Amino acid sequence: MRGSREGAPTRKGPTLQTLQMVESTLRRLSKPVSLNRVKELLPRKVMHPTLRMAIEHYKRLGCVAEGSKGVMWVLNENPDFWKAAARWERR
Repeated sequence: MRGSREGAPTRKGPTLQTLQMVESTLRRLSKPVSLNRVKELLPRKVMHPTLRMAIEHYKRLGCVAEGSKGVMWVLNENPDFWKAAARWERR
């Protein structure tokens, strides 16, 4: 690979603006949607590989789930949920 250093990423990731756009779009949806539908709903055009990298980023963080019906925002922001989760037994 020309111009890349050892251990450096070979492809640039999505910008913060793109991540925020994807997040706000997914948060508004109440059911899983395809990546093509997400692209249609975004306020500006995003290349498919960039959208895929954004989705993978949120999947690693546990904010997005992906299945046969598409992707969906799953992060629970209810404070009661997190209070209960803090009391769960650690494994």
